[in-house]
Amino acid sequence: MNRRAKKSSSVTSRDVAARAGVSLMTVSRTLRTPDLVSPATRQKVETAARELKYVPDLAAGALSSKRSGHVAVLLPSLRHSGFLRTVDGLSDTLRANGYHLLIGDCYYSPEEQTELLRLILGRRPEAIVLVSSMDSPEARELLDQAAIPIVETWDWPSDPADMVVGFSQYEAGYALSESLIELGYCNIGFLGGPAHTDPYGEQRRKGHVAALEKAGLRADIHVTVSDTPMEIQDGVTGVSSLRRRFPETDALVCATDMTALGALTECQRRGWQVPGELAIAGYGNFDFAPHLTPALTSVKLPSYRMGKQAAELIVAQIDNGTQPADASRNLGFEIIHRQSTQP
Repeated sequence: MNRRAKKSSSVTSRDVAARAGVSLMTVSRTLRTPDLVSPATRQKVETAARELKYVPDLAAGALSSKRSGHVAVLLPSLRHSGFLRTVDGLSDTLRANGYHLLIGDCYYSPEEQTELLRLILGRRPEAIVLVSSMDSPEARELLDQAAIPIVETWDWPSDPADMVVGFSQYEAGYALSESLIELGYCNIGFLGGPAHTDPYGEQRRKGHVAALEKAGLRADIHVTVSDTPMEIQDGVTGVSSLRRRFPETDALVCATDMTALGALTECQRRGWQVPGELAIAGYGNFDFAPHLTPALTSVKLPSYRMGKQAAELIVAQIDNGTQPADASRNLGFEIIHRQSTQP
């Protein structure tokens, strides 16, 4: 009974003011703009708040000040280590500038993406960073109405919503397959998810197809795996299906390093030599890629730098009130060939 009563009587800013011996306005000013308060007063208020375990009502504060102090990032999945590196870059840079990060995971669902965006905007973020491509008209309309800085990453859109820090998924797909053609591979397959659940992978597949068609090679060797974010098992089942349906395939491009890992381990289990019988390349240059046997060929992406530079653009626009001159930054990518594709 006592515990229930204790929970219901939450500590307020008035309690903090009474404990610190200052006015309610001084508590508010200390918590919102500590630089405008003397060090001695700030110390008294912070000590009182800590002793009372006071938690400020940030939602109410955002409504009254029109500043929330946080930036939102919308991800397609929390399972992708590259996306998490982008979050690291964002968090490190924003934290150093006094902002916090609000993370939303839409799990590759356009419907979830729109609903999540609506909830995030209700939190009144100072800006939004998109790691997830925003394809639905409703979501784009919500972004247009938000009237806050928006940075798109992990893509190079033809019609950006605001600012862009990224690279072309299409060009990356093209460059990887072109490099395999230059190494002498002629029957190159692609393993990825359905276009509606993995739009970035679909762009890479289109680049892959364009490279093959330009070289006069067949472009129909394609295996589609599960609807969910791709996992190691998708590479296991995918490479088995590929070898059954297209035994002439001499190289395989996987939409992520995770599926490439599954494909590589399944080849080893079945005694299929890599790259002797089948060369394998991934995408993302995950931490494990250079440590596999054979080491995995992959596409290195500017994951951390995307987050860092997106945060820099946001801080600059909020501080200056205008969009920076270099609001579109193409950071490119790097093809890293390792043992898994060496002829």
